[in-house]
Amino acid sequence: MTLPLEIAHGKLRALHRFWESLRPGPDLLPGRQHFLAEDIWPWIGHLGMVDVERGGQKDTPFRFRIRLQGDHLARLTGNGRPSLYLDETLQTKYRSVVLDQHHDATATGMPVYRIQLDETKPWKRIDRLVLPFASDGHTVDLLMTGLYMAVTPSQPCRASGL
Repeated sequence: MTLPLEIAHGKLRALHRFWESLRPGPDLLPGRQHFLAEDIWPWIGHLGMVDVERGGQKDTPFRFRIRLQGDHLARLTGNGRPSLYLDETLQTKYRSVVLDQHHDATATGMPVYRIQLDETKPWKRIDRLVLPFASDGHTVDLLMTGLYMAVTPSQPCRASGL
């Protein structure tokens, strides 16, 4: 069982509960085999999935190959093409933040939730939840990311709930 996360975004809270419900045992991670494509329909446009490749190099222990990007996520990243690596598609401004979250979820086997605010655009807020999956219950081989962006140009966003 994972430690409780304080997830501010309602749809991401529901995605986290769904992930928890898939666990085959209290100390095991769910795998891709534990859900059907239609099970993730409520979040589909806001989901991305990447396969975890273990590089074995000290500076690049993991690489993340895009398997799926929902429409909203693809529009936000400017890329909807599977089979590319995540580090090849991210804008420089967000690359280290996003890759660090993916690395943390892979290395720990724990969900990672962050609210990202852009100081140059205080009206823009991104809620991102990265969920680890493991075919064998232990070694993370797939990450699912739920991402929602709020844009309210008339008022600044706050990172409340964390």
